[in-house]
Amino acid sequence: MNKKTLNSLFTWESLVSLQGATTVVILVPNVLTFLIGKSFQPYEKWVAFIIALLLSFLVASQASGKGVTKWILAVLNGFFIFASAAGLTEALGSGIKAGMTQSAGGLSFFHSWYP
Repeated sequence: MNKKTLNSLFTWESLVSLQGATTVVILVPNVLTFLIGKSFQPYEKWVAFIIALLLSFLVASQASGKGVTKWILAVLNGFFIFASAAGLTEALGSGIKAGMTQSAGGLSFFHSWYP
């Protein structure tokens, strides 16, 4: 594999975009639940929320400026990233349940975070 192929997966620029951050916030809790099982399900939305806030604070730490405004915006962006991920998860979980592969626990990969 050449470096260009490896760099085309996730890059810093794609990770800090709304689409990239939302994708990460959706995938990490869903993969963990898929691997661990239903016992992880109560923690999914909190893991997603923490990841969304961490990503937004990471972006804010790289931004110029020293005022409190950038940190307030980081919190709001974290909420926005989480809301985007939660909305997509609910849509995917309810819209395509029948076509998704299920884990041993009978839980589809895309499922509601709010049982």
